[in-house]
Amino acid sequence: MKIIARSTSLASQTPRSDNRASAWIAAVAVGYDATRLFLGPLSVTPRGIDRVELEYARHFFRNSPGDCFAVIPTIWGIRCYPREQALRGLERIEELWPERLDLEQDRAWRSLKARIGGLPENHAAGNGKTGLAIRALRMASLLRATGIGLGSDICKTLPERAIYLNIGQVTLAIPPLLRWLRRRPDVRPVFMLHDVIPLETPEYVIPDAVRGHARMVDQTARYAAGLVVSTQAARKAVSAALAQRGGPELPTLALPFPVPTAFREASVDQPPLTDKPYFLVCGAIEPRKNHALLVEVWKRLHARLGAATPLLIVAGSPGWQSRFIEDRIERTPAAQAHIRIATGLSTAALRHLMAGATGLLMPSFIEGFGLPIVEAASLGTQVVASDIDAHREIAPASARLVDPIDGQGWERAILSLLERHHPPCESDISPLASDPFTSTWPDYFSRLTAFMAELKARSEVA
Repeated sequence: MKIIARSTSLASQTPRSDNRASAWIAAVAVGYDATRLFLGPLSVTPRGIDRVELEYARHFFRNSPGDCFAVIPTIWGIRCYPREQALRGLERIEELWPERLDLEQDRAWRSLKARIGGLPENHAAGNGKTGLAIRALRMASLLRATGIGLGSDICKTLPERAIYLNIGQVTLAIPPLLRWLRRRPDVRPVFMLHDVIPLETPEYVIPDAVRGHARMVDQTARYAAGLVVSTQAARKAVSAALAQRGGPELPTLALPFPVPTAFREASVDQPPLTDKPYFLVCGAIEPRKNHALLVEVWKRLHARLGAATPLLIVAGSPGWQSRFIEDRIERTPAAQAHIRIATGLSTAALRHLMAGATGLLMPSFIEGFGLPIVEAASLGTQVVASDIDAHREIAPASARLVDPIDGQGWERAILSLLERHHPPCESDISPLASDPFTSTWPDYFSRLTAFMAELKARSEVA
């Protein structure tokens, strides 16, 4: 185990905004690919990538001084919709996701509290999954709220030299949905690739994800004028994947995500989840996230501490091969007694859960970023994370970075935090570090604007 202070190289390599960039963006239209957001009602709650896209959509549809269109694939082709409809859609999506509920209105939160309190399972019904009929109703609700119709043909609607911004990645994996760019060579496509993990470590993902990511890289190589990533680790991996598939070296902005707005907002005082110490791991339950290591560590902790073993709360949705982890928890008495899975938590519930945790654990084998680390640090929660490239860039200086296969190292780090545990009080929240990686979203978008202005300047010279 070791404590590593991060360098500031990532922040130093991002462009600064200036008056020229601001003047440029005022005159340039943006076609924002809203496909991922439009599909939002299909899931109960937003994932980390969804919260990032919400920040992007709010910024461009609310604040962009130039024309801004929502770009969505339909049965009539790729269509544009005006920002007024996009804003109505955003409003409805946030209502469909339980983002504005009081904590005690969140069924998943009540479920977790009940299970920790030892209530029978029938007293602890969570949000659960959305069945096909419910998903259809949620999608219909979104359509009614936006009044969405035929829209307009994208090739005829986007002004000359517009920026096409694709953050959600969904359409990158479906080549026919980008063919319109061939008819509009004046449009400057800017894509975000969050990572190329399925190509780097295919053993951790479903085979379809490997094929899908290969298509994403191919489409990026074919169409992108510029690329946005969240870390230098992701930049290096994406550049290597592009080169391996014969793609060009693209202008790339490596810009870490700020803390999502919901994690910065002051919350209403709420009692803690429990007066017992607990640790939290966030993210989809899948092999890459390395939950299996934590199950083994908790068995060792139980052998050492017995009834004083802390809780481990697994906040995440079932992913590929998640049943393997769930079975191990159910079939291991020590794990069954001290590990709880919480699916479908609202962002408010996750924030409260994270603020009260003795520590956030993130033992992933590989990541492109690691948003829970940034979120936890903003709340003053201690972090133990795997010693991998992305985490070295974004983790606060106080974080403990441990090899993802060093079970004894993880046990020591957890015991160390447990010894320092005191009952949580959310009013005591303060960030663990003040550094370039705790920037604000306005600063983030200023840097993005400067990058897009630079891309336009390059295209005019060419």
